[in-house]
This record gives sequence, structure tokens and C-alpha cells, in this order.
Amino acid sequence: MNYISRIVMAGSALALAGCSYLPGANLAGTFTAEDYLGTSIEGSSFDAALAREYQALAVRSARTDVNWMDSTAYVAKSQAAAAGGVAPWTPEEIGVDASGYSEMVAAVNANKAARPEACAKAQAYWDQYLESLVEGAYACVSAEDAKAMYDEALAACIGAAGDLTVYFGFDRADITAAAQEVINEVVALLSGYGSPLVSIVGHTDTVGSVAYNQRLSERRATAVERAILARASSEGVNAGTITKAGRSELELAVPTGDNVREPRNRRATIAISE
Repeated sequence: MNYISRIVMAGSALALAGCSYLPGANLAGTFTAEDYLGTSIEGSSFDAALAREYQALAVRSARTDVNWMDSTAYVAKSQAAAAGGVAPWTPEEIGVDASGYSEMVAAVNANKAARPEACAKAQAYWDQYLESLVEGAYACVSAEDAKAMYDEALAACIGAAGDLTVYFGFDRADITAAAQEVINEVVALLSGYGSPLVSIVGHTDTVGSVAYNQRLSERRATAVERAILARASSEGVNAGTITKAGRSELELAVPTGDNVREPRNRRATIAISE
């Protein structure tokens, strides 16, 4: 009876764990993954930030997708990052056709010291993008959404420290965690001015009409203004005089044709003077 019960229990565990196309996924890890999901990962280095990002993907896989096998793959990557580093998956490892791997690796390596959080998110979101491609219709995050999340994170990673540019997701005007880092940087700079003048200009990519993008660019500028004011107020910093404007798709950072999703064009630039 005990032998039969254990077979049933093992079969139930396998069903609950799901299957996985991800390297490093393993059934044995599903029995210990839960404990790791709540582990606190400390540190400000790129590797620590990367460990947290992979841990977050493990949580998403386990609790949103209910795919504990996928979760074990991300747990393994999180543990490797915390231990000293881990490389992103290649399209060949996953068995998908995706371009941009070399560019992503170069961008992350060049900027991870300056922007560890943003670059860690870019690497982790690249892996999530490959996951969405291989899982297709069964993916919890669609390939389109995963690519948009990755594009936004990569754009934030590429921005060098001191580059006062906030990046946005496709057709969005909300302030992300990476954008908030830039806002925090702006407020820190404002503390060095007596009566600062702040200029905010919103921009879009070329998807949509010029009229629609004008409104979107204005919303982005307003979102940045509100975020600066909120942060400056909480820090007791004089935000000075803020002016804002939208430029629609008329001043592209990266020239493209019409109807092209380019994450580096979805931005708001911030200039400070006195």
C-alpha cells in the first residue's frame, strides 16, 4: 500500500510541476524551489540584482504560470548569479529563432557597472522572451509582451549613468522601476541647485499617427514631471521651475521608418539648468 501511495504521490507531483523546455529545469528541484522563492537576496552589484530578477521569474513561473519545472530553471539561474554570475540563454540552447543576442550581451557588459538593476532586468527579460518563443501559445507572457518588456529594459540598460532619459514601454506612459532610478538621479542633481530650471520633453516611436503620438509624448512628459515632484517633495528638495512639452515622433533618437517599434525612441529627456 505504501509503495502504491508513493507512486501516486510522485505522479501527482509530476502533473503539478508541469513540463519545461528550459535548460536546467528538473523535477527534483520542484521539491525545494518553494523555499528559495522567499529567500532575501541582498546586495547592489549586478550579480545580486540579476539573482533577484531570476528569482522574480521563478516566482512568476511557479505562482502565476503554475509551472514548477520552469521555476526550477530560473531558480538555478538565480543561484548561479548569486554565486558569481550566469550567462543569458542563447537562442540555440532554447531552440528558437531570435536575433539580438550578441547586441544584448555587449550592451549588458558595457553598462552593468553603471546601471546594474536595469541591465540585470534586460538579461533576465531576454531569457523570458526566449521562454515565450519556445512555449508559444502556452506561454503565460506572450512573445509580443515579453519582447516589449525586454526592449524597454535594454533601452534603460544602454542609457549611461548621468544620461537623464526616461524610457517607456510600448504605448505606455507609466514610470517603471528603471525609470524611477533616473528620477532619483534627477532629484539628487536638483539638490545641488538653488533655483533649478527643469525641462522635460516627451517623445514616441513611429507607431501610430503623429496626432496620437503627440498626446502620448505629452502624457510621458507629465508622468515624469509628477514623478520628479513626488520624489523631490519626499526628499525635501526644491524642484524649481519645470517646463514640459511633447514632440510626438518628430525628434527620433534612432531614425526609423514609419510604424516601427523602437524602444530608444519611446522616451522623455530631462535637462537641468539654473
